[in-house]
Amino acid sequence: MKRLIQILLFTSLLGGVSCNGQTPTSSAIRPVIQKIANGIAKDNVLKSAGVGYGGVRTDQWERFEKLKKEATDEELKELTENKNPVVRCYSFQAIATRKNIDVFPILLKHLNDTARIETFQGCIVSSQVAGDYFLGVVTPEYIDLDAYKLTSRQRATVDSILLFDKTSKISAKYRLLSDLEPNPSYYNRIKEIATTENNPVAILALARFQNKTDIGIIKSLFDDDKTEYYAAYSSREFLDSSFYPSLTKIFEKEWNERLYDYPKWRILYQALAKYPTRQTYELFKRTTQTKDDFRYQTLGKYLMIAITKYPNEIFESLKAEIKLDEFHSDELKQEADIEK
Repeated sequence: MKRLIQILLFTSLLGGVSCNGQTPTSSAIRPVIQKIANGIAKDNVLKSAGVGYGGVRTDQWERFEKLKKEATDEELKELTENKNPVVRCYSFQAIATRKNIDVFPILLKHLNDTARIETFQGCIVSSQVAGDYFLGVVTPEYIDLDAYKLTSRQRATVDSILLFDKTSKISAKYRLLSDLEPNPSYYNRIKEIATTENNPVAILALARFQNKTDIGIIKSLFDDDKTEYYAAYSSREFLDSSFYPSLTKIFEKEWNERLYDYPKWRILYQALAKYPTRQTYELFKRTTQTKDDFRYQTLGKYLMIAITKYPNEIFESLKAEIKLDEFHSDELKQEADIEK
């Protein structure tokens, strides 16, 4: 905890940053660089090197390349405080590629930069908050492979801030929670997030502690269709017989749906496989006996992943009944590798 207090104190001492990551700037930026920044702000979309199906190189990317080449280190630092979040993000990305500048303090100042930016990456148009983009730039194998990447110690510092800073609202906080191991020192904070924010990802993280006092919180996920995925996921992580009736209820409901919620089906089979009862076997048997070929192939793949990942002798006979076509066999291999 002492280390955490030091981390949070350090970030506060960086100071001067407003709730949207902006601070007043000086007039040290040359007009030619300011003109590039103004052009980026006017376009106001953060674009990758090639966009659209043809991988078109845009004027916005050209501006970024020019900014990266012509701006000084000090100008880029100052532009990370620009009032426009796209300018801030591009400037941080540019300075991170130089690797002669300590970008970690800059990252920490903007870790809670919640200004929303529109992005155009390849063929995908989406949006995210600037703080997530800053963090993505320095995350290994993500956004810009030429940029500086965080050390394991720096990443641990960032994770501590994301978890314990109560003002943290960026998506990285919830991605962290989704994969977080049940470290006892995190329990109280995770439970606080789960109860005060009623966040399903935090409840999933809480489930991994397998604390009987949290069963009621986990059960609340079964009360809303929108959180059933996390309900099934949590009951896979924390085995308790009280979850089982709700899992079978989800199975029955989804079986009668015309449209498929693929992530939910995938985790539902795995959750049920952790409860190897005769009733579970009968539910799984429906998949191998269905006459609907699309259902047989699609759900059969998820069933095979589940009973391979969580084997039990009661399910062994089902494996021989799942005969996937070439397409779904290839998908099975790819997805099974991901599951490891």
